[in-house]
Amino acid sequence: MLFSQTQRSRLQESVRQEQSMPTVYQQVSISPLSPDSKPGNALQESASRTFSLGPSPLDLPLSPHAAISKSGAGAAQLVLQFMGLADALSRRYSAPGCEAEDLQQVARLGLVKAARRYRESGNHGFMAFAVPTITGELKRYLRDHSWVVRPPRPIQEARLKIRQVRPELTQHLGKAPSTADLSVAAGLSVAETTLALLAEMAMVAQPIEQNDAPTSYEGQVHAARLATEDPGYERVEQKLTLEAALRDTSEEDRRLLHLRFVLEFSQGQIAQEFGVSQMQISRRLQRLLDRLGRRLTDPADK
Repeated sequence: MLFSQTQRSRLQESVRQEQSMPTVYQQVSISPLSPDSKPGNALQESASRTFSLGPSPLDLPLSPHAAISKSGAGAAQLVLQFMGLADALSRRYSAPGCEAEDLQQVARLGLVKAARRYRESGNHGFMAFAVPTITGELKRYLRDHSWVVRPPRPIQEARLKIRQVRPELTQHLGKAPSTADLSVAAGLSVAETTLALLAEMAMVAQPIEQNDAPTSYEGQVHAARLATEDPGYERVEQKLTLEAALRDTSEEDRRLLHLRFVLEFSQGQIAQEFGVSQMQISRRLQRLLDRLGRRLTDPADK
């Protein structure tokens, strides 16, 4: 069969596009279906073959700007190695209507996302990268799923519809939308919209000691315990983040930071220690703080 010039061009273009498309399946090895299969059996020979269909999905970048340097096996190893970290972070959070098992699964999902997005070329430890990712997943889950008083499911679904249309509607109107505006945009009745808005208020509890602070000593101690948050976790997170930012900082710069912020030396005293002018110390300190500030706000910045 003869093809016209146009048909040949289209066929060649289709072949080039197909060859350029990335494959997304990992290597699959299929074992024989039955140990009793006889040698030479066509089904056994076919099932014993190993098909290489391309890289694992874990090898693919999540976005054009976030190429993954670790293989699928490497990401899986990170997940297994730091599973205890995810479980420990999940135990820091609790809310009415959220089961501990659900929070644990959310934390583990955050760990998987961190393992897939982590880039060794960023020169940062995995733990410093994973902790903010996991805690972010937990906070988003609690924001969307925790209730002080759980309303019926239809009201919860109505609330989700309102949350979806509210940002765009607010931008369109140039002001906060009214209940009637929200009901029209979400396709709900005014009564359903009102109930959903009231239900949203049930997701935020009043502080324990707002209007009815306990007067007895025992009540004050109990309320204080309930309201106390262990600062140790926050310190560990800050320490890991700071260590990552200071990783390739010279010993002289570290000493400069130590004198200025730990020992609280003045710039004049530091200048005497280094044998330079105060202006040189001021400029050097400013450059150092600018670089650290960029790294703390953007971990990918070197």
